[in-house]
Amino acid sequence: MIRREVKFADGVPRWLLISQLEHARLSGELAERCISQFGEPKSSLDPVRRELLQAISHHDDGWWEWETKPRLDPELGRPLSFLELSLGEKLEIWERSIQAARAIGPLAAWIVAGHFSPLLVTVGHHAAEVQAKNWLREVAGQRSEWFAAWHSHNPALHTVELAGEALRWLQLFDILSLWPCSQYSVLGEQLPCWPEPYRTAEDWPLVREIRPASEISVGQPFRIVFAPWPFAERDILVKVAAHVVPVRHYANSRELLAARVPFVVEWVLVSSDSV
Repeated sequence: MIRREVKFADGVPRWLLISQLEHARLSGELAERCISQFGEPKSSLDPVRRELLQAISHHDDGWWEWETKPRLDPELGRPLSFLELSLGEKLEIWERSIQAARAIGPLAAWIVAGHFSPLLVTVGHHAAEVQAKNWLREVAGQRSEWFAAWHSHNPALHTVELAGEALRWLQLFDILSLWPCSQYSVLGEQLPCWPEPYRTAEDWPLVREIRPASEISVGQPFRIVFAPWPFAERDILVKVAAHVVPVRHYANSRELLAARVPFVVEWVLVSSDSV
């Protein structure tokens, strides 16, 4: 779950809660808009592209069970964000996500597992822990089996290079969804600070930078620049289903869920030429 504190015109602090599944759905929506740019322009790639889009759209399906009964911080009584879970909880959720990807196909399982593995180092800093080492070792063995199964279907087309490109697409579109969900203001919010730009790794495809547009239009969705611009459209309105709850101490998840009010988040994605 993505949790942010927001304030609207009434000045009352609220938590904006965005489901990991909704974040993943947005990742897939963005990827689908430019999927023709994945790999070489061959019709034989269509099945690979379909599996890749399914993997991107469902890479966080393992969160469903947790989010139906979210765990709260025992001291603050607030829902835990995805950054605040214990190692054991993360691995359990990631394992469920990987198993869901296996149902899509071997490439999907390979890239979803390959997406989560480096997060132990870059986000959780758990790589030195025994539990993390054991999990990484087990997942590495499984990924070898999944790649071999995928490769055997079409050795000429299903190459390690194509699989690596698919993994980079998942990593990129995860960020292209996660960064707005985590950083960018929603309609009606009192702007607390200007979001920091995000620059991706140089070898990632399509987009290198996410940054705020140079001006804010009152009463209009926040505009976010993607550079280079990967889409055919001049600009794109994206919507994310979310909830808001008052900031206070909640006794349990039932109380928290009862206090939620649906909220639709909107942003406009634009090219650097449009600002």
